[in-house]
Amino acid sequence: MRLNKTIAFATLLTQLVFGQNNTTIIRNLDPVSEEYTFPEIQTAPKTKIGEKINIFLQLHYLQHLPGVFKKTPFEKVSYNSPENQGGTYLFYGWTKEDTPPNVLSLTMSTEFSGAYIEGYETHENYDLRTGNYLLVTDIIRSEKHTSLAQQVNTMVKKEITAFLSETKKNLAEIDSISQRELFDRYQEQIELYENCLSDYTEYQLGDFDYYFTKNQLHLLRGRCSSHVNRAVDDLYQFDLPFSYADLLPLLSDYGKNVLYDTPIKNYNSAQPIGKMFKGKIGNNAVTFVLPNINYDNSLTITYWYDKYKKPIECHGTFKDNNFYFREQSADDFSGLIGIIEADWNNGTIKGVWINHKTKKEYPIVLMTY
Repeated sequence: MRLNKTIAFATLLTQLVFGQNNTTIIRNLDPVSEEYTFPEIQTAPKTKIGEKINIFLQLHYLQHLPGVFKKTPFEKVSYNSPENQGGTYLFYGWTKEDTPPNVLSLTMSTEFSGAYIEGYETHENYDLRTGNYLLVTDIIRSEKHTSLAQQVNTMVKKEITAFLSETKKNLAEIDSISQRELFDRYQEQIELYENCLSDYTEYQLGDFDYYFTKNQLHLLRGRCSSHVNRAVDDLYQFDLPFSYADLLPLLSDYGKNVLYDTPIKNYNSAQPIGKMFKGKIGNNAVTFVLPNINYDNSLTITYWYDKYKKPIECHGTFKDNNFYFREQSADDFSGLIGIIEADWNNGTIKGVWINHKTKKEYPIVLMTY
């Protein structure tokens, strides 16, 4: 099932979202061009919410904190820019989905140019009451993660199987000489989807991309094709919609609160993932961002000293409410700089940052921001 959604350049310079006790304004980040149309969020009177969402967005896509750049906010992802540290990214536009009042769901039209050019859409989802990431693993009860993922995997395989059967039927009905081009296309499609089924990886719930609309959660499964055979992939990305009504028995208390405004004591999710934290390492003020976690408990976090605002990536694990991260040198050649060991407990992260060379320990205390 192809996700047919066209995002025009600068379709709307401003969108207003009215939520509970807060107004959200979404504009294009300056400077705007056909190649760089990127959302910037403002919220009032709770300005912190917009601040957090902009940090999440710009750190992930533009590789810097808001306002921290030399000439342009796109310099680290622009072609031929001296600040570029990898491939080139283009941002052709964005749309805001029509969602329940507590939800912000953005679709980004992006293109990456590295070894080859690849266009794709990404989806960003936030709780508009907190500015935190809105994670599908938070809104679905943990004991229902596996069954929902299995349901989606089954639906995808059923769609591939049906298309494969129809394509084989079509192939048998055409002439391989007079309709050679179509004949070859059918053969390529059969090979593509047979390989896709034979090598099918069972996604877990956290593996799916997703976005929210007014009455549905859409779970997305990546396409079967690679860049080289993308042209024959008629199924492309799989978009599986689930109505909130059908999901109601699977929703966590937090999920019901986000989508239906049912009463809850604390509408922050129970896990630290998808959140931002502020606190100190030793005597130095720091900010931490924990975007997501993999099913093997591995994750990458970003933190920075508030005085310098230079993002530092750390790779590690989160298991049994315990964090373990390794901080490498920025050039990846100078080796290990430090180790973070900390525990998560009721909205607080406490632990130590250990200097690898001197073994000196600096206390870490972080609170949910």
